[in-house]
Amino acid sequence: MQIFELSQISIDSSSRQLEDDVKGEVEALRGLGEFSPEVQAELTRSFLPDRISDTLNIEGVRVNPRLTRAVLDGLAVSDSDRYSEREILNVNEANELIESESKSGSLLSVSLVQEIHRRIAKDLAPDAGAFRAKNVEITGAKHRPPAWGDVSDLVREVCNQYADQEHSPLSVAAWTHATIAKIHPFSDGNGRTARMIQDFVLLRHGLLPIGIPISRRGEYYDALEVADDGEFGPLVSIMASAELAALDKARRIAQAPQQRRERIKRLVKAATKTTRQNEYNLYEIWRRRVEGFISEVTKWLDELNEESDDFRFRYRTYETKSFEKWKDIRARGLARGTWHLSIDVMVRGRMLCRFLFYSRRHRLDWTVDPDDKFRDDVGLFITSVGDREEQFSFDQYSDPYISLREVLPTKDGLVVYRDPDVAVESETPEGVNFQLERTRWEGQPELTPGDVIEEFVEQVLVKLGLIDS
Repeated sequence: MQIFELSQISIDSSSRQLEDDVKGEVEALRGLGEFSPEVQAELTRSFLPDRISDTLNIEGVRVNPRLTRAVLDGLAVSDSDRYSEREILNVNEANELIESESKSGSLLSVSLVQEIHRRIAKDLAPDAGAFRAKNVEITGAKHRPPAWGDVSDLVREVCNQYADQEHSPLSVAAWTHATIAKIHPFSDGNGRTARMIQDFVLLRHGLLPIGIPISRRGEYYDALEVADDGEFGPLVSIMASAELAALDKARRIAQAPQQRRERIKRLVKAATKTTRQNEYNLYEIWRRRVEGFISEVTKWLDELNEESDDFRFRYRTYETKSFEKWKDIRARGLARGTWHLSIDVMVRGRMLCRFLFYSRRHRLDWTVDPDDKFRDDVGLFITSVGDREEQFSFDQYSDPYISLREVLPTKDGLVVYRDPDVAVESETPEGVNFQLERTRWEGQPELTPGDVIEEFVEQVLVKLGLIDS
């Protein structure tokens, strides 16, 4: 089996941008200073049960954060949960190992890989910690793991390449995770081991351990499959999205004690609870409308993909933004980690354009709103690039074929903003660099998501010459 050289891997521009967002959020978290024991304990309690539950659920072991937390707290469990209890305790022991080894500055080694597996498979497999002694196949996967006699040398090669790496932490973690999974060094427990090694790499480089969210199980297996062929961008994207969500949550936990003291002072001075509740109610409306719109888009794209053999819409979804992130966008206009959906339009296997839906504060100066009632609202904006290596621009978007500019969720429904000067019926001559003059966007209220999506998809197909205008 050939291992893709860590020094030679590359990822697409979308994944690189997400890595940059992660780097910025890490720096913001570090800027809060040393965490108190109270904050450290809360971080562990908030993240560990979910990580353990996710990694076990991916493997078909049915547990939930409530049961996991009970086991970790030493509470009694029912007889039917005894097997799950052993699984939970094993993953927790493996996590304690990677935390201690990362703090001590240890590098990835063959013995560490084996010890992680030994703890994961303790009392569950007779060969816990030992490399497999026979050839295996992975059910449902095209890839065939290497012969058992090559496993030790291949794992050693992974460790050696890791020691010499200079890539970003997320790329290194994705490569290490996918390569260990590809080698499949153990008779069982390879997925849990690979995800734990991924988190060891993240911890070694100052990031949070994230596992893989169970909600992205399908995307995760697809990402591992393309990683077998050397494409690590999708796995980096999944990890970066989870890391951004974790960093956002960690920052809120770290800031909670100070915020709590400040809120108590405010409560003494004035009744601010009503104001905050009203703000949170607005956020909940926004969140539901955004999730509903993105869900409807993906349903359309899935059904379009089923109907067509000539073109495909390959998409990635990202974590829903938290209340604190929403407030950050309202206050600053733009923030890191605000992607909701990216879409690659593929024609016969070739990407012709890429679209991104992201959040930012509504811009009155870009629209013809008759008043400023939407001044602080958060909209779902669109931007695009024509090449996978091109970086997205978050300035005022223009496109001579696509009229959609913003979907603004409000308490009364969706307000959809379009560029009134987009004329899809005219074609741009080949070789001419057409620059659309920036105009103010016009809003139309009370449109259904289906109306917006149908028009957007139709204009994309016209833009690519797949249908007539």
